[in-house]
Amino acid sequence: MRIIDGLHGVTMGRNPPVATLVCFISLIGCGYCHGNGIVPKLTQKENQCISKGASVTFVCDTGGSSSGWLFLWYKVVPLRDGLPAVTHQSGRSTYSLELQPDSSKGDGGSYTLNSTGTEHIGLYVCRAKKEDPVSYTEYSNYLFLWVSDPDSSGCLSKSPNRTNFVESESVSLTCGGNGTGWILKRISYYFEMSQCPFNTGASSWENGTCHIKDVSLYDSGVYWCQSESGEVSNAFFYIEVHGHGVVPRVNDDEGNQCLSKGASVTLTCAIYGSSTDWFFQWYRVVLLKDGLLADTHWPGKSTYSLELLPHSNAGLVGSYTINSTGLEHMGLYVCRAKKEEPVLHTDYSKPFFLRVHDPDSAASLSLIPDRTNYVQSESVSLTCEGNGTGWILKRITNYIEMSQCPFKTGASSWENGTCHIKDVSLYDSGVYWCQSESGEFTNVVSINVHDVRVYITHKAATWMDAEQFEVGDSIKLHCVVQSSSGAWTFLWYRVVPHRDGLLDAPRWKSDSRYSLEPLSDSGREAEGYYTLNSAVPEHSGVYVCRAEREEPVLHAYSPPKLIWVKDSSPPGLLHVSPNVKRFFENETVSFHCDVPENTNGWILRKYKNSEGPTDLHLKRETEEMSTFTIEYLNNSHSGVYWCQSESGKLTNIVNIPPVNKAIPRVQVFPDTWLALGESVSLNCDIDKSDLARWRFLWYKIVLYREDLLTFTDTHSRSKYSLQLVSESSSGTGGTYTLDSVRAEHSGLYVCRAEREQTTYHSEYSQPKLLWVTDSSPEAALIISSNRTQYFHSESLSLSCVAQADTGGWSLRRYTDSYPAAVSDCPFSETATWDQSTCNISSLAVSDSGVYWCESEFGQLSNLVKIKVDFGPRPYLQASPSTWPAKGQTVTLQCEVSGSKSGWRFLFYRLFLPSEIVTDLNRLEISENATELLSDSSRESGDAYTLTSVGPEHSGYYACRAERLNSSYRTPYGYPRHLWVIDPSPPASLSIHPNRSQYFQSESVILTCDVKGNSSGWTLRRFTHYNTASHCAFKHGSVTWNDTPCNLRYLRVTDSGHYWCQSESGEYSNAVNITVHGTPMTTLRAPPNDWLTEGASVTLTCMVILSQSSDWEYLWYKVVPPGEGKLIESRFPNTKMSVKPLLDDGGKSTGFYNRSSVVLQDSGIYLCQARRQNSDFHTEYSNAQPVWVTTPTPSAWLSISPNRSMHLQSGHLALRCVGPGHEAEWVVRRYTSAGELSDCPFETKSGTWAKSTCNMSLLSAQDSGVYWCQSTSGKLSNPVNISVHVPGTHYLYVRVSPSHWVTEGSAVTLSCSAEFGDLSSSKRFHWYKALPVTEGLPSFSRKYSETKYSVEVLSDSSRGAGGSYTVNSTSPKHSGLYVCRAEIQDLGMYTEYSSPELLVVTGRSPSAWLYVTPSRSQHFQSDPLTFSCKTKDSGTVWSVRRFTLWGELSDCPFNDKSKLLNPSTCNISSLTSSDSGVYWCQSESGERSNAVNITVHNGDVILESPVHPLRVGEQARLRCLGRKSTKSNFIATFYKDGLHVDNQTPGTMTILKASKSHEGWYSCKDEEQRKSPGSWISVKEAQDDRRGLRKRLFKGMYQRDKDML
Repeated sequence: MRIIDGLHGVTMGRNPPVATLVCFISLIGCGYCHGNGIVPKLTQKENQCISKGASVTFVCDTGGSSSGWLFLWYKVVPLRDGLPAVTHQSGRSTYSLELQPDSSKGDGGSYTLNSTGTEHIGLYVCRAKKEDPVSYTEYSNYLFLWVSDPDSSGCLSKSPNRTNFVESESVSLTCGGNGTGWILKRISYYFEMSQCPFNTGASSWENGTCHIKDVSLYDSGVYWCQSESGEVSNAFFYIEVHGHGVVPRVNDDEGNQCLSKGASVTLTCAIYGSSTDWFFQWYRVVLLKDGLLADTHWPGKSTYSLELLPHSNAGLVGSYTINSTGLEHMGLYVCRAKKEEPVLHTDYSKPFFLRVHDPDSAASLSLIPDRTNYVQSESVSLTCEGNGTGWILKRITNYIEMSQCPFKTGASSWENGTCHIKDVSLYDSGVYWCQSESGEFTNVVSINVHDVRVYITHKAATWMDAEQFEVGDSIKLHCVVQSSSGAWTFLWYRVVPHRDGLLDAPRWKSDSRYSLEPLSDSGREAEGYYTLNSAVPEHSGVYVCRAEREEPVLHAYSPPKLIWVKDSSPPGLLHVSPNVKRFFENETVSFHCDVPENTNGWILRKYKNSEGPTDLHLKRETEEMSTFTIEYLNNSHSGVYWCQSESGKLTNIVNIPPVNKAIPRVQVFPDTWLALGESVSLNCDIDKSDLARWRFLWYKIVLYREDLLTFTDTHSRSKYSLQLVSESSSGTGGTYTLDSVRAEHSGLYVCRAEREQTTYHSEYSQPKLLWVTDSSPEAALIISSNRTQYFHSESLSLSCVAQADTGGWSLRRYTDSYPAAVSDCPFSETATWDQSTCNISSLAVSDSGVYWCESEFGQLSNLVKIKVDFGPRPYLQASPSTWPAKGQTVTLQCEVSGSKSGWRFLFYRLFLPSEIVTDLNRLEISENATELLSDSSRESGDAYTLTSVGPEHSGYYACRAERLNSSYRTPYGYPRHLWVIDPSPPASLSIHPNRSQYFQSESVILTCDVKGNSSGWTLRRFTHYNTASHCAFKHGSVTWNDTPCNLRYLRVTDSGHYWCQSESGEYSNAVNITVHGTPMTTLRAPPNDWLTEGASVTLTCMVILSQSSDWEYLWYKVVPPGEGKLIESRFPNTKMSVKPLLDDGGKSTGFYNRSSVVLQDSGIYLCQARRQNSDFHTEYSNAQPVWVTTPTPSAWLSISPNRSMHLQSGHLALRCVGPGHEAEWVVRRYTSAGELSDCPFETKSGTWAKSTCNMSLLSAQDSGVYWCQSTSGKLSNPVNISVHVPGTHYLYVRVSPSHWVTEGSAVTLSCSAEFGDLSSSKRFHWYKALPVTEGLPSFSRKYSETKYSVEVLSDSSRGAGGSYTVNSTSPKHSGLYVCRAEIQDLGMYTEYSSPELLVVTGRSPSAWLYVTPSRSQHFQSDPLTFSCKTKDSGTVWSVRRFTLWGELSDCPFNDKSKLLNPSTCNISSLTSSDSGVYWCQSESGERSNAVNITVHNGDVILESPVHPLRVGEQARLRCLGRKSTKSNFIATFYKDGLHVDNQTPGTMTILKASKSHEGWYSCKDEEQRKSPGSWISVKEAQDDRRGLRKRLFKGMYQRDKDML
C-alpha cells in the first residue's frame, strides 16, 4: 500500500519558493478501514502552512459522532522506557508514543497547539477511548507536522534535485545557514527517526552534507536540517525510493509517429522525467530468432525477439536518432536503461510503433466498413491496391503478434488482395499495412476492437448486491453501452423461471435455466431509460436490458440486476439461523422459508451481483416450513437470498455478505506491567456490533500436557497447552476482569469465541502477555552481562536460579515484534539449553522480546526485556578539515551512535587499489588492506592525532570500535579521505571551464600539467559518494588519452575531489567539483487567469534552488500535437506540443509582459531557462493557462445543452459559429488533466461531423476549457465546462452558535459540501428528520443502517448560500435537521445530509421532562425512568430520544424499555447505546426541555444536575463509585480537564452559580478511576413565569414520585 502520497519539498521564508506548499503529510491514510475495529482519521483544520508562533488544530474523526469518546493525542518519539511501544507494521522499527499534555482538552476530537514552535515538528497520532464499556480504537493514521521559522537562515538542498529515486542510486542533502552544529534529521517511511549518518543503509556526513549511497526503500521519508541551537531549515524534503522494476517511457520528440521517407526522427527514453545517470539501450522487436533476447508479452499471447540496435548508447540522455528513415525502419521499438555504478537494469519500456510513409507510392490500404473502431464479432475487409505485385497484408497487434494474412489467430482468409476477418476480437487490435514483393509499402491503418459492455445503473449499492426501495418510490433504470458508438435501441426484460414461448436468458454463471419476459413499454424512455413510477412489491425481481444496433447488426445483454421493493406484509418469511448480523467462514447456516399452507412450489433463490439468479432446493420440514442448509460457509455463498413460489409470491430478502475467518483480538487495560493487587481487564473483540451472540473463553498458555487443549504457535511452531481460566466467560461483552492480581496471574493469554446456539467457534487469538511484578519471585532470571541492550551477533547467557530445589524450570520468551511468537529455549540454531542456562551464541534483531523462567508447576521468575539492534557503524571525522595544509595538526575522531562510554576505538590506514572503481560504502575491508596506527599519539577516548602532516599522510583512513569486557567489534566505518595541501606540488591540475559548480549534462576537461620528469601520472578522484577511481571512471562518457580527461556528460555522482598522482606516489593540487541536479523552473501568473480583452498580464519564470544568476529565459505556447515540438508534461503520462514565442521579451529578466491582451493571447504557456554561454537547459516549467474573453468575439462556441455543468455519461454537442467556411473551424480544448487536443479528442470522447463535435458518455476527464479556432488563428471566447459524477456531493449540517440554545435565540443552520463544488447553480432544501413514518420519504445515514423519514419545511428553500436561519427560536424548532441540494443546471439532487440535532430550551414549555434518578450520568445495567409532566392532562406526550449512534425513536425503544403510562418511560437495564438526548413530544409536535444522558460501563460516574443551573443557584456535584462502600473518601474534581478541587466525602459544592462555572466537569476517586465528563450550563435568571412553572410542577412531581 502507498503510505505517503503527493509530497513535495516545502520552502518558506526568504529563500526561493517552490510551486507547491505542503505542510501536513498523512502517512498510512486508512481512516475507518480496519477490519477488526475503528481506525480514526487524523486531519488538520488549517489549509495554510504553519509558521512559528501560529496555531494549529488537529481533528480526530472516528467516522461518526465524537460524543462519548475521550481522545488521546500522542507524538512519536524514539523508543523510551515507560512509554507505550509500537512496532511498525513492516517490523523495521519500534518507537514510543508520548502522550501530549492536556491530551483530551480538545472538544469533539480536536487538539490545538496555540503557539507552535520548531519543537513541535514531528509525527502525531490520535486514538479514541470509551469508558462504557472500556474500549479503545486503533491508532489513527500518522500526520507529519512541519513548523517553519520565517527568521531562520537555514536552508536544505538536495542533489540531484528530484523526489523519486531508484534503489542503488545516490543522493546528497546539504544543510546551510548562519547557525552552527547543523545536522540532517529524518523520519523514514518506516518511522525510523535518526540523524545522518543513519542507523541503516550507507550514509556519511561531511562538511554539512549527508551523502546517501545506494539508497534503498528504507530511505524513503521526510528530511530536514536542525542546528545545535534548535534552528531548523526553511524547508523539508520528501524522498521516495522505488524498487528496480522501473519501466521507462519511450516517445519520439517530434510528436509525429508517421514520418515521410527520408525524414529524421529522435526517440526519447525517459525515467521519472529525468534521464540523468542512466545509459540507454535500444532494441527493435523482430520475430523470434535464435541468438537474440526473447521477451513475452504480458498476457502470454506472443513471444518475440529483441534486436539490439547499432550505436545503441549514442544517445546519452535517453535519445536515439535515425537520420534518414526508410520503409525498413517501420516497426516496434523498445528501450531499456542501465547504470554501471552499481550495475542496474530497468525493465523494458512499452513498445513504440514507428510509421514511415512513402509519399511517392500510389499503393493504398482500404477498409470496408471504412472506420477504425469496431466491436467484437463484427467483420472487416482490408484490400491492398497498387502497381506492384505479390501484395501481402501484414500486421502488428497490440499483443505484439507479428504475422501476415491469413493470421495465426482468429478467423481470417486471403483472397485476391483482400483479407477478410470474420468476428473480430480484442486480439485483432493493432496496425495493418500492405507490402509488395518489391518492397513497396501502403499507408498504415490502426484498428481498435472494443468489447461492448452493457450494464444497468441506478445508484451505488451499499450493503448488499440488491437495490432496495420503498413502496411508492420511483425507480429509474438506465441501460448503458460502454466503449461503443452508433444508434442503439434498448429492450427491457424481467428474468422469470423457464417458460416456453419466451426468450432464453443468458446462462451467466448459473446452472439454472431462466426465460426473459418483456416489460411493457409504458415506462420506456429515450436513451435507454426505463421507469417504474410507483413501486410495489410485485416489481421485485431480476432485470436485464438488451442493446441492439442495426448497422452493423449487433446485440448484447447486460448483466442481471436485482431490484427489490420492500413488502411490509410479505406472504412468507425467510429466517436465517443463527440470527446474527455477521457470519464467518466455515459456519453452518440454515435458511428457513416460513410460508402459508395453501401455496406450492416454493424454492430458495440466490442472487449475486453479475452472476444471475440460482435456484436452491428446499427440504420440507413441515407444511409451513422448508429448510436449506449450508454446512461450511464460504465466500461463494455470499449474496442475496429469498423464497419464491411458483405463482411468483416473494418473502423478504436476506443478505449474506462476504465472510472471513473469525479471529479474535485481545487488548489489556491497562496495558502495562502490573503491581500486586491492581485491577486489570482483558478484552476479547471479534465483532463489536454482535458481541451478545458470542460466549468468550479465556485460556492461559502453559507447558505442554496431554490432558489439555493443544496450542501451536503459528510462527515459532512451538507446541503448548491451554488451561481454561476459571470463570472464563463471566466477563460481559468479551471482557475478563481480575480485580486484584497476584503473581500467578502472570503469563500469556489467548481467547476464543463460541456461538451461543451453535457449535461454531472462532480461531484462537494471538497471545497477549500479562505480567504482575512480584518483589519476591520463586526464581531469578540472571543475565551474564548484566545489561538488556545488545547488538546483532553478540552472545547472551540467561540462567534460571530457583530459590528452592523445585526443578523442571525452563526459559520462555515472547517476541512481540512482527511476527510475534512464543517459544522455549532453545529458540533457534544459535541457542542451546544446558541444565538451567540458555546460551545464545549470535543474537539477531528478532531475538528482541521479554524473557522469564517458568517451572513445570507454573511458578515464575522476574521478567526481563531484551532489546537487540543492528550493530552501529562508526563514523570518522577529521578536524579541522579533511583538507589540511602541510605541517598542520589533524585530529581523527571516531563516533558511534549513542553513548561513547563502554567502547575502545581503533584507527587504521587503508591501502586501496586505484586501477578499478572501488565503492567504499560496500567495500569489504580485509585485514591485509589495513594498517593499525601506532598508539604513540593516541589521545584518550575516541580521538587520534597526526601532529605534523605532510603529503605522505594523504590517503584513506577508517576506524572501528570494540566493546569493553566483550569480544564484540563493530565493522569498519566508512573510509575517510585525507588530503594534505602541498604549496609547491610537482604537478598542477587545471579545469576547463574554470569553475567548481556544474549542472548535470554539462562537460568539463581536466588536465594534468607535470613540472618535473616524473612519469606515470593518472587523474584520480574520490567522490562525495565514497567511490575511489581513476579516469575513465568506468564512465561511458569519459575519454582519457593520458591527458586531458574529458567528462562529456556530468552526473551528480561525479561530485568529489580530483587530483593527479604519479606511479611513485607524488601528488598535484586537488580540485573539488560539485555537480547539481537539473534545476526546475516554475511559471507563475496572477491569481485570476481569466482576463478581459485589454487587461495587462505578467508571467514570471523562476529557477528553483539555484544560486546562479546567469540565466536567460525561453518562452513557449502549447499547440496541438503535430504543430510543434513534443515534450514531457508535468502531468503524469502526458505529453505536450509547444512552439517558441517569437518575441524575446523577458529573455533576460524572467518576466513576460502583455500590456494589452487580446483574444489570440488565450492559451497555455511554459518557460525554460538556459545558462548563458552554454547549451545547458533546465526542464520545462509547469503549464500556466491564460484565458482572455471579449464582449465582441468574431466567432463563438455554441453548446447544446447550453450550460457549463454536465453529468457523467451525458451528451454534449459543441459547434463553431463564425465567419468563413465551417470547415475552417475546429473545437479545441485544454482539460484539467493537461491534455490539449482538437475534436475528436485523445480520450476518444468526441466525434467530429459537419463542424459539430458530438461528445457522448461524458466523464470527469472531459472537464476543461473549450474554444473554437480557425485555420487562420482566430479564436472564440473560451468556455469552462465541468463534468460532475453523481453521488460525490456529500453534505453536512452545521449549527451556529450552538446545538443547545435558549428560547428567543437566533440560530443559523448551514449546509456545506464535504467533497466537490456544488457551483452557484443550486437550491437548498431543508427537512426535519422523524422516526420512520409511512407516507414520508426515507433515507439512511451515511456509514450507518439507521433510517429516518423526512418532512420538508414550509420555508425549505429560504436562506442564501445554503443557510437556514431562525431569528427567534422556540421549543417547536427543536429536532433533527437535514438538508439536500438541488443542482439546477444538472437537474440532479445530492444525497441527504446526516441529521444534526438542535435543542431549544423554552422559557415556559408546555411540558417538562423529569429523570429518576435525577442526574445526567448513570451506570450500565442501572434502571432509569423518564416522566413528562404537563398542566394540560388532555394532551398525550411521549418520550423521544436521539442516541449517540444516530437512532431516533419513541419509547419503548427496545425490549429493555416499556411505557408505565403514556407519558412515563422506564428502561430496566441501561446500556451504552442508551446514551443520547431525551425530550417529551406531543402529537401536535410541541416539545419539552431536553436532557443529555450518559451511560457508563466504568466504576465511577459524576452526579451532576440534569437541568441547566440558574445564575445564583446552588448545586452539588458528587463522585459516585459503582462498588464503593466507603462513605468518607477523597474525590478529585476537574473542570475542562484542569484540577479544581479535592473534597471529602467525594462532594463538591457550587454555592452561587455564575457563567464562569459553565464547563465540562469530571472526577476521580481514590483509586484514580475517572468518570466521564458532563457539561454544566448556567442560564440567566428568568421572569416570574419560570417561578410559576416551578410551582405548578412541584406538587405533580412529588405526587408521581411517591407513586413510583
